Formats: sequence, C-alpha cells, structure tokens
Amino acid sequence: MKKSLTALTAIFITITLTIGNVYAENKPSPLTEMQASQLLHDGKPVYSCGMNLTWFSDKSGKCPCCTMDLGRVKEIKNGKAILDDGKQSMPMGMRTMEKKQ
Repeated sequence: MKKSLTALTAIFITITLTIGNVYAENKPSPLTEMQASQLLHDGKPVYSCGMNLTWFSDKSGKCPCCTMDLGRVKEIKNGKAILDDGKQSMPMGMRTMEKKQ
C-alpha cells in the first residue's frame, strides 16, 4: 500500500512538472526583437527576463515563464537582451568558477 501511494505521488509530481514546463515554454514574447530594438532606439524602456534573454516586453513586472522580475534592457546583441544591471543569464546546470589567486 505504501509503495503504491509513493508511486502515485511520484507520477502526479512528474505530470504536474511536465505540464508546468510545457505551459511556461509556450509563452510568446509580447515584442519581437525588431519591435524591442525600435523601442530602445526611440528611448523607450524594454524589459527582458534574465533566464530567457530573447523574451521582450514593453512593461515591467514578472516573467510569465519563471516569475522572476524582468530587468531593463540596455541593448540587444545577436537577438539577446543585455540587461542594465550587467547580469546575464546562466544556462541551468552551469556554475561559475572564479580563478583563485
């Protein structure tokens, strides 16, 4: 009985996470790269998510995919946002290593 309850719980969690990932990945960017670039050129603010630098919005707030705060875009290079705070996204599973001196 305990094993079947554990298995059902694991299946439920797996299905829930899978549905959540599919939902989050299908959120289209409100602005195209070209529209975002034009707004920046016109001196208007553009925002992007630190986890998905190809997602652009003309409104601040939270990312609909990961719920992180959107950062203000300084410029767009090669289709990706460079945020004002200088932070860039880091692919999941990667770690930064500082050189010890």
